[in-house]
Amino acid sequence: MSTSQINTLTLYKNINNAAAGIAAYQSARRLGIIDALRHGQKTADQIAQAIGANPRRVALLLDVLVGLLVVERYQDDYALSQMVQLLTAHDIDLGESRLQKLDAYVKDSDDVADLRDIYRQRITSTQWQVSPSAMQVAKFLNLSEQAEALNILDIGCGTGVWSLSVAHVDPESRITFLDVEEPVQTALETAKSIGMQDRIDSIIGDPLTPELLTGQYNLVIIANLLHLLDPSQQQKLIQSATGHLQDGGKLVVVDVFPGQDAGDVSRALFALDLELHVPTGKLVDPIELKSMLEEAGLQTPKYSHLNEVPHIYGIMVAEK
Repeated sequence: MSTSQINTLTLYKNINNAAAGIAAYQSARRLGIIDALRHGQKTADQIAQAIGANPRRVALLLDVLVGLLVVERYQDDYALSQMVQLLTAHDIDLGESRLQKLDAYVKDSDDVADLRDIYRQRITSTQWQVSPSAMQVAKFLNLSEQAEALNILDIGCGTGVWSLSVAHVDPESRITFLDVEEPVQTALETAKSIGMQDRIDSIIGDPLTPELLTGQYNLVIIANLLHLLDPSQQQKLIQSATGHLQDGGKLVVVDVFPGQDAGDVSRALFALDLELHVPTGKLVDPIELKSMLEEAGLQTPKYSHLNEVPHIYGIMVAEK
């Protein structure tokens, strides 16, 4: 066989295995196998008894899950992998329930229901996945050249992962979290878990309400928020944030941007998931964003990819 034929066959097998693997996982979830293992490791016979199933067929399905790294095997015992332990806390069905309306969405022209609060809550709950990208933000800002301690405003803070990664590099820095109550509480808990609780202030409220903001900051972060807004809301938020920057301060925008081949599939799925749940949801165009920053009076916006998993994030920084 030629190299191209072998590559085609390999691609087919990879797609086939992926589809079959997802089907096997979903079957295990529906049957109760995943739930049975969440309470501790068990043999195939014990799982079969717990869910009222055929032990041999349960064992065959478990072996597929072992190959997928969903389940780990210890002699006769099976246990959920650490990865799936994390997964089942937030997205146990791998998005199957969210994608049930995909067919109707593609066929129809009507606006989707506005589920941005539910959508954002889910995205926030999985922000631990962006930690490698968040660490890159601190490197990109060249904080070693910063003469004064950072006074950071994190607008729409989520879990606080983006600002906390920056502040961790500067032991004299302070952060003000701005968001609705639940994410602020999560961000405060995250700060406490890494010993930074004494350097945190918080403002609870809608991040789009500019009158909530007070004071002046030398670093303002807007991360994973602009794609939820329409262009007029984006501009309003950027102008408000700029008004609370000191002269010489920097506005940092982190969002999902095109340009990293390794993230093409993840970015396309992110965009689809976003537009399924948020009527105004749309990935941010970096050229349009640059124009917004300049219209707000900020100088020479600079862009960089954040070249870490999931390879979908970028950062744009502009100075007042």
